[in-house]
This record gives sequence, C-alpha cells and structure tokens, in this order.
Amino acid sequence: MGYSDYATVVVNGRKNVSTAQENVMPAFGTNLNVMCYLEDIFVYLRARANDAVPRGRPQKHEDKPAAAAQMEKGCLGH
Repeated sequence: MGYSDYATVVVNGRKNVSTAQENVMPAFGTNLNVMCYLEDIFVYLRARANDAVPRGRPQKHEDKPAAAAQMEKGCLGH
C-alpha cells in the first residue's frame, strides 16, 4: 500500500465485510496522537513489512532535534 492509500484509510477508516468475517479499521482523522505521527507510523510499518526493522520494541534512540520536538509540541497543542 502506498502512502496516499495508507493515509486515506487511517484518516477515514475502512470496513471490509464478507460472508465469513467483518474487518473494521476505525477512522483516526481527528486523533492528534495518530495524525501528528502519520508519516512516522507509515515509515515504521513499511520497514516492518520489508524486514528492515526486527519484531519487538525498537531499541533506544537519540533524543529528537529541538526543531522536531517543537513541531511535535505544536501539532499536539502543547
């Protein structure tokens, strides 16, 4: 799935219904905890799908640059 399709599903949700099962992805378009990290989540999911990142909790990483931390605070309304 490309980024455009991914973003559409995350923002609007999706419902697939068949005779055997019903799969529902709720809409997260108004959830800042998702929308502020939409691109980061996509990059992580693509890396997992391509086995570029191992299963499990990611290892510790460096602190965010000040500009990124400021953008995050602005997006989350802090």
